[in-house]
Amino acid sequence: MFENVVKVINFVNWSLVVATTAVVMSSWQMWAQRKHNRVSVTPHLSEHTRTSVNNGVISLQFNIANNGIGPAFINSFTVLHNGKKVDKDTDVPQLVAGRSKVNILHSSTHWLAKGASLAVNEKLTLFSLDVGQGSKNLKQELEAAFDEYDLVIEYSNAYKEHFVFDTREV
Repeated sequence: MFENVVKVINFVNWSLVVATTAVVMSSWQMWAQRKHNRVSVTPHLSEHTRTSVNNGVISLQFNIANNGIGPAFINSFTVLHNGKKVDKDTDVPQLVAGRSKVNILHSSTHWLAKGASLAVNEKLTLFSLDVGQGSKNLKQELEAAFDEYDLVIEYSNAYKEHFVFDTREV
């Protein structure tokens, strides 16, 4: 009879050890998976400025792209001119062209609102300007004028982790 009790106790102890080990391993695996999931939805914003001259028309574009592996949710969008905040009603390409007194053929401005999002591999033209060919150094003048502007975008991923894209730090 005593042998049966010892067998039952040994059986119960091993069952408890196996069950505890399974719970610990499952918990660790869930933690590791959650950590991996956070990394697998990390957005990354980058800028690209494009300048071209075709048929006497100078085209400048300032583009932003999300080349990360998750969507970017916009928390704030700020444009700075020489370190000072620019009002949202400001037409940046018009200001840039106005400095050189050129013939503006087309200009556009796109402001990102709080709550907007950029999907993975989405590219957005924030500022574009097309002007007629003017002085010999007009292209360089316009590029220099555009360089006076900086962009600060605060954004987050699906897990509400915050990131900052700042052209002053690039």
